[in-house]
Amino acid sequence: MIKISIQGARGSFHDIVARKKFPGDSEIIESETFKQVFEDVHKGLTDYGVVAIENSLYGSFLENYDFLFKYDTRIVGEEYMRLVLNLIALPGTKMENITEVYTHPLAMSQAEEFLDKHPKMRRIEAEDTAAAVRLIKGQDLHTAAAIGSTLASEIYGMKILARDIETEKKNYTRFLIIARPDTPYDLDADKTSLVVHAKNIPGALFHVLKCFNDENINLSKIESRPIVTSRAWDYNFYLDFEKGLNSPATQRALKELEKVADRIRVLGSYKRDDKVDEQ
Repeated sequence: MIKISIQGARGSFHDIVARKKFPGDSEIIESETFKQVFEDVHKGLTDYGVVAIENSLYGSFLENYDFLFKYDTRIVGEEYMRLVLNLIALPGTKMENITEVYTHPLAMSQAEEFLDKHPKMRRIEAEDTAAAVRLIKGQDLHTAAAIGSTLASEIYGMKILARDIETEKKNYTRFLIIARPDTPYDLDADKTSLVVHAKNIPGALFHVLKCFNDENINLSKIESRPIVTSRAWDYNFYLDFEKGLNSPATQRALKELEKVADRIRVLGSYKRDDKVDEQ
């Protein structure tokens, strides 16, 4: 049986991604933090992990970039998902009786326009969307509601009072599938992620990017993260590009990259998800 570690409770968006990616015989392991997901995979307690890496409205999950560098794991897949938010309550609860709303802070921000129309609903932060639904169910809170997924409402036997309450409908999160470091890469991989520490020379980042431009390789993401060294303002650069690791163009680019970088570490090579989930 495959074990998958997710951040959050069953019914969270991480859970939805895990179920989609691993529809067969699998076991979902709930983790309170992203760090725990990485540790589960790193220690071999689970086969895979699901972690959010960026949101189309709020940007990158920066701590997860740091964890990608810190832990010996491998990116083996990605998934883009539109986050559909619903107002969820116990069966029999009416909208006019709700005085508290529980959810994750990001989901709270994403539903701000809806919540502004219901000022009597006091906003209470929870560790994640599905945990908020489970809390209301477990404590039998008939004057409370949660903001979460349709799956969460189904798992915990709850009622959806209002659907699609997110302010911006084009609200997507990119999730990464991480695995143990000895997990084989997909032979059809067409996307690669790596981290580069450029040499301390003028135009260092330009020279890094030129290695890919010269091979006509499209860079889809660049993220910089500070690192603790003997000098201030020292950074790692995280790059995503649209070629598999075994592509001849990639190999040529990496060979040139070695001339302008102190360190290069491949984080993963996998199939690019270019499908937008509108469900």
